[in-house]
Amino acid sequence: PAPAPPPGGAAPPFAVNPGTGLTATVTPAVAPAPAVIVRDQFANPVAGVSVTFTVTGGGGSITPGSPASVSTNAAGIAALTNWTLGTVAGANTLQATAGGLPGSPVSFTATGTAGPATQIALNAGHGQSATVNTTVATAPSVLVRDQFNNPVAGLSVTFTVTGGGGTISPASPASVATNAAGLAALPSWTLGTTAGA
Repeated sequence: PAPAPPPGGAAPPFAVNPGTGLTATVTPAVAPAPAVIVRDQFANPVAGVSVTFTVTGGGGSITPGSPASVSTNAAGIAALTNWTLGTVAGANTLQATAGGLPGSPVSFTATGTAGPATQIALNAGHGQSATVNTTVATAPSVLVRDQFNNPVAGLSVTFTVTGGGGTISPASPASVATNAAGLAALPSWTLGTTAGA
């Protein structure tokens, strides 16, 4: 008969080592790189086991390319060189499999966040007409994005009246932070008392 496992029970034969539940900006590689550990029934590391890593969501990439076959080393660890998240902010997933081992497959997760702001664009409130000294129907707003068009939250946008003598709320210059959708909007814009631009 096989010897009894050590007191307290053996470690799982196939398990995540590091590299799951991470957060990073879109496209950079996460740290640490995903890895799994393979053990025998007595929790001893097992070398030479082929582990297949496959990107399963988020559009990212791994090195070596997906699917990647990596053998466990003397410590029983099979690790990717890197995992680069996709260009769209949100969930990214990766799976590691080792045929027939209990615990296989295991899944890794990472959350891609927007990168630094690189662009600002009109969203609403441009080209309106209203009676002098009244508030326009649509408050001016802008959209701030990163290089991959992901909305950037928490960026301060300054609105300043530059002509026509009108007023804005809050008072010009007004600093408004972008929301989760990357939008910064004024509460109101009241036109000046002289007809024209």
